[in-house]
Amino acid sequence: MGFVDWSISVRSPIIYLTLCLSIPSMALYVAEIVTIVRHKNFHKSFYALFVMRAIPDWLGVLDSFYCQRLPDIIGSLLYPIYSKFPNWMCAMALFLSGTTFQANNLVTTLLLLNRLTAITLPTHHEKLWRKLLPLLTFLVYLVPIFLCSPVFKMNATIQLNDPNSTTDRSFVMYEAGDAPYVNYILNVSATFSAIFTVVCVLLNVCTFVAYKLHVKNDGTNGNNNNGHDIEKKLLIYALATFLGHSLVASLLIPTITNIAAPETMTILYIYYPLLMDTGTVVLSSWLLLWASSKFRQQLINDFGIIRKTNIQNNRVGPMEGHRNNNLQAVGGAVGHQYISSVQQLPTVST
Repeated sequence: MGFVDWSISVRSPIIYLTLCLSIPSMALYVAEIVTIVRHKNFHKSFYALFVMRAIPDWLGVLDSFYCQRLPDIIGSLLYPIYSKFPNWMCAMALFLSGTTFQANNLVTTLLLLNRLTAITLPTHHEKLWRKLLPLLTFLVYLVPIFLCSPVFKMNATIQLNDPNSTTDRSFVMYEAGDAPYVNYILNVSATFSAIFTVVCVLLNVCTFVAYKLHVKNDGTNGNNNNGHDIEKKLLIYALATFLGHSLVASLLIPTITNIAAPETMTILYIYYPLLMDTGTVVLSSWLLLWASSKFRQQLINDFGIIRKTNIQNNRVGPMEGHRNNNLQAVGGAVGHQYISSVQQLPTVST
């Protein structure tokens, strides 16, 4: 059994694995956005870019549910409904797939640039980004829309994965004929992926070098507090950010030279949701908890419903019988103060 045949045989388990990854990550994304909006101390350029990326990430995952995951899981129920959709609703799936992917690349690059300027321009960093954010927001969303809008001219179709099967009614939304617009989107996305991967690598290298010099200068001035730990965290953060791009790039870049091969399209169809989820919603949402302890603590305070409920249930009620004056009443939760002096990353400073 070759790799393509094996991939087809494990298509359903991969779909269920993506559900386990994406649903908790999307829920965490929402909680993080709510926390950022509610608390003014997080109204900074880094968190604004984080929310800017969360929107296409969310739409990209929802689009994957709409055009691939649900048709694969409950295709027998959805096929009669989807077969009546107008052409633009089928084309919308490809449009959202392209725009959300490209927007994610753009914002990720801006996030890395934001972190670099936080180190090299510490006094002007926040003021500069506040002025640029409206224009950058406009470009991040407008450029992908402009590049992907031609797909609404496509002749969309719905194809059963196994037309001869009486039990497998899963289907895929695709383009009839030679699929020129599908090939166009794949070429644009692959080109975007290659360019922004190179840019992200360069930004990561520049950021690491700049931060290493920053830590060295602080050490010379006697201000090297946890410098080695922060340097290690920055390096891991940079590598993890690059990992999200490299995962998707590893799947999309080969399509530039081998886009028409049926094996290429099959592998792309099967593994795209898994790699896309890992490279976008999973890394973006969970990595923020690791990067900022203040944000993590605020998120726990805002959404620690289970912990608060348990504390209330553990409160001791009034005692019957004679009361011993030597015993002190037990009531409520025991206050616990914890002071953290861990230095934060420059881009996630609060």
